Amino acid sequence: MLREIAAIVKKDLKQAKRDPRFLGPSLIIPLVFLLVYTIMWNSVGGGESFACGLVVMDTSHEADEMANILENMASTTNHTWFSIERYDLDTARELYQGGSLIAYIVIPTGFGNNITTEQNATVVMYINNANDDIVKNYVHRLEAAVLLFNQGAVYPEFDQSSAPVSIEESYSNTTTPSNLSYMAAVAMLLSLMTCALASQAMQTATEFETGAIQDTLNSPTPRVALVLGRTIAAIPRSFSASLISAPIICLSMNVFPIGNIIILFGIMVLSILALVPIGELIGLKIRNREQALLAGVLLSVIGFIAGGGMAPISLSPASIRVIVGIMPMTHSLILWARVFFLDTTLGLVTSSLFLFATWLVMSAVVVHLMKKEVEQS
Repeated sequence: MLREIAAIVKKDLKQAKRDPRFLGPSLIIPLVFLLVYTIMWNSVGGGESFACGLVVMDTSHEADEMANILENMASTTNHTWFSIERYDLDTARELYQGGSLIAYIVIPTGFGNNITTEQNATVVMYINNANDDIVKNYVHRLEAAVLLFNQGAVYPEFDQSSAPVSIEESYSNTTTPSNLSYMAAVAMLLSLMTCALASQAMQTATEFETGAIQDTLNSPTPRVALVLGRTIAAIPRSFSASLISAPIICLSMNVFPIGNIIILFGIMVLSILALVPIGELIGLKIRNREQALLAGVLLSVIGFIAGGGMAPISLSPASIRVIVGIMPMTHSLILWARVFFLDTTLGLVTSSLFLFATWLVMSAVVVHLMKKEVEQS
C-alpha cells in the first residue's frame, strides 16, 4: 500500500509541476483581500457597527450634557464612531458580559453634584479588549467627549489641569492585534487554504475531463491509498503558494509571527488535510475544470469571511458563531491567529481535533463516492 501511495504522490506532483496555474488564485485572492481591507480601514475607519452601552445614573443637567456629547459626537468623516444606546446598569452589565456590548460607559450618581461643588467627577468605561483598533476608537471618543465637556467648563483657557471630569477605564481580556495586523496574518493562511481546496478541485475535475480518472479508479489501487496519496501530494503543492505569499505579506505589512513556527506549520498541515477531501468532493461532483476552480475559490472566500477572516470571530454575534463553528476554515483561522500572535499552546486541542475529524470524515465520503463511480461505470 505504501508503494501505491508513493506512486500517486509522484504522479500528482508531476501534474502540478506541468500545470502551475493552480497558484494563481492562491496568490491573487489574499493580496486583493489585504489591499481592499487596508484601503477600507484607512479611509473609513472601524468600530461603527459595534454597540456600546451608556448608563446615566445621575439626573443632573451636567450628566445630561455629558451624555448628549457622547451620543451626538461625529467623526471627521461625518460617521458616528460607534453606535451607542442607553441602558440601566444591570442590563448593560449583563449584555456586556454576554458579548452583546463591546463596551459600556457609566456616568455615576453624584456626577453633577461633584462638578457644582468643584470636586472631581469621573466617567467610567468598561471595555472588552477584543480588538486593538476598535478599543482605540472607543477610548478616543470618550476622551474627546470628556475633553469637550471640560473645555466648555473652563473656557476660554482650555486648561485641563483644573478639569472637573476625569476618565476611568476598565479593560476585560488581554489585548489583541490591530485589524490590519490580524488581516495580514490570516491572509497568509488564506493563500494556503485556497490552494489546498481550489487546486484539488481543479485537478480532480481535470482528470474527469481528460478521462484519466477512470484509469486511476479502475486500477487495483485501494481507494484509501488513492485518497491518502492525493492528500499527501496536496501538502507540498499548497505550501508552494505560502512560500511566495507569506514573505511578501510579512515584509510589506511588517507583521511577523510570535508563536512557535513548528506549531504554525502543524496548523497549516491540519488545514490542508481538512480541505483537500472537500476539494476532491467538489471535483468529483462538478467534473468541469473551470467550474470546479470557481467553486473552490468561492468556497474559500466565503469560508474565510464567515470564519473570522475579516475580523476576529469573537466580535461576531453568538448565533453566527454557532453556524460557522462547523466550518473547518473557522477552526484553522482560530488556531492560526492564536498561535501567530501568542507564544502559547493553550486552547488548541478542540479546533485541532475538529480539523483532524473533518479530514477523516470527508476522506471516508470521498472513498465511498469513488467506489460508487467505479460501480456506475
